Amino acid sequence: MYKILDKKELNPTVAELWIEAPLVANKAKPGQFIILRVDEEGERIPLTVAGVNKNDGTVKIIFQVVGSTTKKLSYKEAGEYIQDFVGP
Repeated sequence: MYKILDKKELNPTVAELWIEAPLVANKAKPGQFIILRVDEEGERIPLTVAGVNKNDGTVKIIFQVVGSTTKKLSYKEAGEYIQDFVGP
């Protein structure tokens, strides 16, 4: 499971999350994609890497709420976890 370290609502339908994922952060570059799954029953969705901090082992994603999975993701808060987070 991958911990959400920080969450910012950029507007009512767009959010920014920093996810603790050292292996992904070590290889990912902004513009590449990650695949995440919010929970065990959830679908896998691709999202663009918006930033990385290799020293902290974190990855930033920015997403718009447009479907059921991004809606579930938008309910998550800092300190909570997402099921899967894989990338380059």
